[in-house]
Amino acid sequence: MSDINNELGFQKRIVLFLSDPSKVYTTKSGKRLQVLSPGKLSTEGPDLKDITILLNGYLIVGDAEIHLKSSDWIRHKHESYENYKNTILHITLNDDIDLKGKFESLIIDKKELVNINYDQSTSNDAIIEIEELQNYALMRLLRKTSEAKIILEKKSYLDTLIILSQNFISKYEARRHRPKYNSKNLSEILDAIYFSNITSFLKDIFENQEIQIPDIMQKLIKTKISNEGPHLRRELILNAVLPIAIALANDENRINLFAWFWATPALNSYGILTRRFPNLPQNYIWQQQGMLEYIKQKSLVNNSIAESFKQYGFFEVLNFYKYGRLPLDFYEEEV
Repeated sequence: MSDINNELGFQKRIVLFLSDPSKVYTTKSGKRLQVLSPGKLSTEGPDLKDITILLNGYLIVGDAEIHLKSSDWIRHKHESYENYKNTILHITLNDDIDLKGKFESLIIDKKELVNINYDQSTSNDAIIEIEELQNYALMRLLRKTSEAKIILEKKSYLDTLIILSQNFISKYEARRHRPKYNSKNLSEILDAIYFSNITSFLKDIFENQEIQIPDIMQKLIKTKISNEGPHLRRELILNAVLPIAIALANDENRINLFAWFWATPALNSYGILTRRFPNLPQNYIWQQQGMLEYIKQKSLVNNSIAESFKQYGFFEVLNFYKYGRLPLDFYEEEV
């Protein structure tokens, strides 16, 4: 790995390493960490701006710094600079010193980086394209979760399920190109939802039961509600069921729900997305969701993920979201 001594090459390799949102890491302090978006490489201040992590079920947007050795943080005197105050993650290969900052430390095995398929001639645009896709997939999921949360403030989870399902079906009926479900078929699906496995699943989430999220979600996407096909059922789960579940979930179940979202394969490629994004993969549902949100929010292409999150007001709606420094209760200290 000759580029390890090249700062930019090393940083790009780290970005590509982190660009697997389904992977769950363990930080130095023992917390469960998912990198939902690696953020953007920066030439000023922290190496990664607006990295998005799920830390013990808590969604946090901030900055990350990359070093070969932990002691480089001290050597570079980062703790003295204001523009490093929103550092939430320190990434290093050699943990040679204990740091006391208000951030988590992720130690990466150098051997793991060797397996990264990285071409040093890769342009910045290719990496930006990957990170934007993750950003928009996350934005779409949080937008729908926020919509569910707002309804849940006034309605029961069953009422919220019916409202969101009805909203989805109405939009589905209005599509120009869609499978041939008539109004009676779609109405039957709505009637059957109330008595389906979906309601039992949401009841368990609401009651903070210990459940096997991957197994149950797999069962939900494979079990017919009424007369629908697998594509419509997946869309209904993504647009109504998953957002409600995330809004209701405790920290442990939320971690597993996010992991399911990022790890679940797509059934097939959508022609409209292939034509619009011929160079982007559609191997996972999150990739397709990211493309759909990109189309919906194309006027926001130049916005950072933090700016987009603020525009939607996620911080005010979602109680597991934060921008900037980690919450104080993540640390053993007196306030």
